[in-house]
Amino acid sequence: MRIGDKHLPLNALQGFEAAGRHLNMRAAGEELNVTQSAISHQVRSVERALGKPLFEANRRRLVLTLEGRRLLAAVREALDGIASTALQLGEDAYSGALSVAAPPAFSSQWLIPRLPRFLDLYPDLSLTLTRLTPGEDRVLPKADVVIAFNEVRFPGMRVQSLAEMEMFPVCAPALLATTRQSAPEQLRDATLIHEDGGAIWARWFAAIGADQAAPRRNIHVASTQDALALARAGAGFAINDAFMGGHFLADGTLVRPFGERSFAFGQYALVTRPPERLSSAAVAFCDWLPREIEATPGHRRS
Repeated sequence: MRIGDKHLPLNALQGFEAAGRHLNMRAAGEELNVTQSAISHQVRSVERALGKPLFEANRRRLVLTLEGRRLLAAVREALDGIASTALQLGEDAYSGALSVAAPPAFSSQWLIPRLPRFLDLYPDLSLTLTRLTPGEDRVLPKADVVIAFNEVRFPGMRVQSLAEMEMFPVCAPALLATTRQSAPEQLRDATLIHEDGGAIWARWFAAIGADQAAPRRNIHVASTQDALALARAGAGFAINDAFMGGHFLADGTLVRPFGERSFAFGQYALVTRPPERLSSAAVAFCDWLPREIEATPGHRRS
């Protein structure tokens, strides 16, 4: 590829894309199986061809410039388009087997309701879906695709950020009308629903700078799904997020009693082997998943 009178190797754009996505030269090199210095050289060659810096002069960490962010978005779109077209040309993209591992909440609340749309695209594809237990995503299972939560450092693997989680209290509209909750302090007269030992609620109180209220009653359940089901039934106040539980806000079965006050809880990431080592079935899934997430109401990308 030529830019003006300068030659720009395509692998330099791939190296820049990996560096811009990871914001780490070493991680980009591990993903592409080249050295950190090779990635740095590729980035510099792109900068020389453009005549503009793509990263800010910051020795502590990589920060994209405005031009860098624009180029990263364009290169990502181009690479995704190439992968998608190549996938459509490959005969084996519509058959074979695919294994996906994901945390239970992500599987039950978000992925499973949408999987039929993916499977309809590839009717001859066999799928195995397994669930990761808490902490298990620190050591990747033997799966073609892994959705990890709050774990993004896997040397030699490609890690793509999917969605950030912002947590906040929710309740049924009828409960809000009855109790007239408007300030966090008033939760001491309410019922709090927990999907853990109370840590998530404690983090929300700390994030908004309020003393944690001792509620009238606590209810402990085994999963986020159960907590939200109880909240929708009017049993008390639960913690929700706009990404996986946003449809309950959209259909009006849950409301946010304390406005926009929330806290960052973590992020989901897509973890795979480098693209050249993926099966076409895995490439198909990795092409479909981010597009499906982008279309999810309440989605925030990190």
